[in-house]
Amino acid sequence: MHRIAKQIYTQIQEANNILLVPHTNPDGDALGSVTAFIQFLNSIGKPHRAFCATAIPEKLKVLPNTEHISSDISILNNNYDLIIIFDSGGLHLTGIEKQIKNLTNKLQIINIDHHTSNDLFGNYNLVVTSSCSTTEVLHDFFIHNDIIIDPIMATCLLTGLITDTNFFANSSTSVKSLNISAKLVEIGGNSRLIKELIISEGGTIACE
Repeated sequence: MHRIAKQIYTQIQEANNILLVPHTNPDGDALGSVTAFIQFLNSIGKPHRAFCATAIPEKLKVLPNTEHISSDISILNNNYDLIIIFDSGGLHLTGIEKQIKNLTNKLQIINIDHHTSNDLFGNYNLVVTSSCSTTEVLHDFFIHNDIIIDPIMATCLLTGLITDTNFFANSSTSVKSLNISAKLVEIGGNSRLIKELIISEGGTIACE
C-alpha cells in the first residue's frame, strides 16, 4: 500500500483541478470519504469540486463539508485533470460512467475502495479488501503520506468506520478498525454526532 499511496499523493500534488465522486445513493462510508478528502484538499489549497449523481441523504447532511457536494451535472464540464472515485467497485456505480469515459483522455482516475468486487478501473488503484471501510483505507493513505488528520477529517473518517461495521458489531470489525477509531476519537472525531444521526433514523445507515 505504501508505494501506491505515495504515487497517488504525487498525482494530487501535481494536479491543477480535482473532481471527487462517491457512488450513487451514498452511505456513511462514501460520504465520510469524500468529506474527509474535501477537508484535506482545502488544507493544502488544492482546487477541487465534489459531485454525486444522486442527492445527499438528509440524515447525512449533518456531516462536515456535505454542503460542498453538488448534484449539478454541469460541474463535470470543468477542466479537471484528476478524478478520485471513492467506495465504488466499478465506474457504473458513480452514475456518470459515460461522462467519465469521455474525459479519460484528459485526466487520470484514482480508485480508492475496500470492496472485493472492485474491478480496478483506475489508473491508480488503492483498493484494500482487508479494510472494513473506504475511510479506513483513507486513514492509512493519510498516515503513509504524513498528512495531519484534523478533528473534522477524524469525524468524517469515523463515520465510515462506524457505519460500515454497524457500530463494530458485524464481521468486518477488526482490532485495527477499533484501534483506528479510538485514535480518531482522541483526535476529536465526533462519535456522538454519528450515533445521533443513526438513531434519529431509527436504525443503521445502509452500507454499500
